[in-house]
Amino acid sequence: MPSRQSAGAVAATPLIDMDAVVLDTETTGLDVRKDRIIQIGAVRLHGPDLLDDKKLDIIVNPGLPIPPSSSRIHGLTDAHVAEKPGFAAAAPVASAYIGQAVVIGHSINFDMAVFRFEAARHGIGWPQLRVLDVALLAAGLDRGLVDTSLDSLALSLGIPIEGRHTALGDALVTAGIYRALVPKLLAAGVRTLGEAELLSRRPANLIAQQEQAGWFARPDDRPDFAGAAIRSGGRRAVDSYLYRQRLGDVMQREIVSTTPDASLHDAARLMNELGIGCLFVAAGEETGIVTERDILRAVAEHGPGGPAKRVGDVMSVPVISAPSDTFLYRALGLMARRNLRYLGVAGADGQIVGLFTLRTLLRERALATMSVTDEIAAANRPRELARVQAALPGLAAGLLADGLEARAAAAVIAAESRAMTARAAEIAEAEMLAEGSGPPPADYALLVLGSGGRGESLLAPDQDNALVIATDYERDLDAETDWFARFATRVNEILDRAGIPYCKGGVMAKNRAWRKRLSEWTSEIEGWVRNPSPETLLNVDIFYDFTAAHYSRTSGARLADLLRRRAMETAADAHGLLRALGEATGGHGAPLGLFGRLKTDADGRIDLKAGGLLPITAGARVIALRHGIEALSTPRRLRETAAKAGHGQTDADILADIHGFLLSLILTQQIADIEAGISPTNRVAINSLSSQDQHHLRDALGRVELIQTMVRDLLGSG
Repeated sequence: MPSRQSAGAVAATPLIDMDAVVLDTETTGLDVRKDRIIQIGAVRLHGPDLLDDKKLDIIVNPGLPIPPSSSRIHGLTDAHVAEKPGFAAAAPVASAYIGQAVVIGHSINFDMAVFRFEAARHGIGWPQLRVLDVALLAAGLDRGLVDTSLDSLALSLGIPIEGRHTALGDALVTAGIYRALVPKLLAAGVRTLGEAELLSRRPANLIAQQEQAGWFARPDDRPDFAGAAIRSGGRRAVDSYLYRQRLGDVMQREIVSTTPDASLHDAARLMNELGIGCLFVAAGEETGIVTERDILRAVAEHGPGGPAKRVGDVMSVPVISAPSDTFLYRALGLMARRNLRYLGVAGADGQIVGLFTLRTLLRERALATMSVTDEIAAANRPRELARVQAALPGLAAGLLADGLEARAAAAVIAAESRAMTARAAEIAEAEMLAEGSGPPPADYALLVLGSGGRGESLLAPDQDNALVIATDYERDLDAETDWFARFATRVNEILDRAGIPYCKGGVMAKNRAWRKRLSEWTSEIEGWVRNPSPETLLNVDIFYDFTAAHYSRTSGARLADLLRRRAMETAADAHGLLRALGEATGGHGAPLGLFGRLKTDADGRIDLKAGGLLPITAGARVIALRHGIEALSTPRRLRETAAKAGHGQTDADILADIHGFLLSLILTQQIADIEAGISPTNRVAINSLSSQDQHHLRDALGRVELIQTMVRDLLGSG
């Protein structure tokens, strides 16, 4: 039987979307080294859902007499097992049933130890499996819990007990306990397999008892929480080309058009002369497209009369398109889903400015990279979005392994987070339509704020979002029954369930302060200018990085554009507000001590966001606002502002490089932490860095104050 290293479950796997097998055994005794398995029972779970139709119940002949003391517990005697298969026959069945799933049980390390010794006794392999012990989970959640027996846990959680001391019966009780624990785990911030494994390490006394009983027979019987695969480069590299390039970089800029009244014969002749496979068609206010497939279909359907048909009779309207700043991997995912060979490229005003065609080589490169965007598009429930969120650490690790810089990887993470927000909005809209609430009663745009808007997201997400609604919407936005109030609440709920937690600061569209009409937002911005209070500065910091993730189909995009224009115009001349923002950039001291020593916390870590990224991003934002720079990414803000103001580029380049370096350190640490089951933060363990990186970090943090010089110089110019 081949060995398997639990490839199906990674540390980032969300509990609500995790494939699991709840397993129990009955044995001839409690000595894992010499006692034998006589019954195996198991049930399947997907997330917290029990798959009732898929149970495993096997009686095993242990090959030796069953002690009467054992029979009195489980009721199985030598007569019951006499005609049953031995372990060598039962093990492959059990292994196939488990597959790549996580194994859950009560004192599951006992069962795994018995399996391991049985396999060794019969000369067959048994895989190293990822496991969760409900006793350890319960004790990890409640440090004061004394009795972690199966009966006590079931009683405390209200789980009925049937078939006690049969393998299948105990597996079903254990499944009930685990399902009852899942909401408690989520409430405690334990969302992933890795975090659950880490929680299971808290009950040191219970673990010590299991070790003394010999349940961990070898040092490698325990899961590796160290994230060594990340540090050693063990991750499979991802083809980063598709994550670096955008449609605007590779699109065909010369587009050829025809009219709806042209004949298909003329269209085919023009395509043949130019060696192209499609023509755009000016169709009133919209643009259509006719392809060689359309012409072939017309000939097949109409015979000799086909070429005489009008282009307008067979063209597709409107052209399916994507914005020019769309990453190639997302564009290819769209084309695969819609079965397209040609994709229009839209400019900032929504007009077609180019054409992207699917070439064989690019398609081959893309095959392994479209799964994330496909899963977002196909997701209909939070757990399906959670699966995408869980894939991001592996994607980021693969991109870094392929040589992509951290800043570009962060842009990909941000793009996926925005796509998840958009999909959550689509799901919420569909749910409200299905329940009879109708479609959106007014135009709106759902905005992503902060790092997600800047395209600089890492792997410690939270929700920063807002709604802008058409000014002519006359209903009461404060009412809990209002369509937009319920819509925003549902969007935020979906994202939270998907692993993007609620914003601790309340910056979410479900809160009225971040759900406003366009006119209200305009008044709010003017209020910020008049009263640049500390709270105002916090709101400005996060608001001015917004980008639209989703909007109503009619004029929603225009709402976001209008808000951007008004916000930029108001800020450019708001000298008091900009001055207050500039002064705030000096409030983040670099974590350096005497002689440039790195100042760490009690855990040996440094918060590189507070001590490095924040002053750079905040400073870049304020100078960009002063000079009307619409770019959102920090490096572009620095460089474009310096260029527009006639300021030397040296400081801008240095700060942009520092920004990228700090992102790299934080992202690498977050990947390792997620592998170890640690909730990712912006705190980096200094001892995990090479001496060279530590030296670079000291130098980088020592130069962060350059942003204050740029702010002083550039706020007064222009």
